Amino acid sequence: MQGQPGSQSDFESAKAEVTAKIGEGKRTASEAFHDAKDEVTRKAGEYAEDAKATLFEQAEGTQRDVSSNLEAFGGALRAASEHLANADQRTASKFVLDAAGGLERLSSSLKDKPFEEVLGEIRTFGRENSGALIAGSVLAGLALGRFIKSSAVPAQSPQAGSMGRDDAPSDWAEGGESPLSDDPNENWINPSVGTGP
Repeated sequence: MQGQPGSQSDFESAKAEVTAKIGEGKRTASEAFHDAKDEVTRKAGEYAEDAKATLFEQAEGTQRDVSSNLEAFGGALRAASEHLANADQRTASKFVLDAAGGLERLSSSLKDKPFEEVLGEIRTFGRENSGALIAGSVLAGLALGRFIKSSAVPAQSPQAGSMGRDDAPSDWAEGGESPLSDDPNENWINPSVGTGP
């Protein structure tokens, strides 16, 4: 019977040791989880910053391209204004010249400002002038649609793929007659006409 009290103390000490090991394991796992979570958060932030930097680089390149195109378009408008002035159309010439000046100022502004500032101005303009922004978007969409429609390859007429009486080969029928019915609603060969040699 004396073995029981000792074995109970051994059981208690083993239980305490296992409990301590489990607690230590939980703490270690919790610390590892938090460390992993912090690392993932840090890496995600780095990737987001890298993506943002790449996006801003591409946007700045596009900003420079737009600025150059606006400058070229402003020059073309200026030349058109001179042509109109030479053709005694002073009012139209002044209107086109003002538009050219506005485009050149916009081009210069785009070229000289950082992308973040341009983006902020666009957002501010959109908040303050939402109606104008929507109307401008609609007009731009309509203009783009008209441009696409006018530059599309013309569709073939419905008759382009079918052979009519004038397109029929000469050996279809004796005397140059087509075996097709004269009635456009009938889609059968006219049995009164020969089918050829």
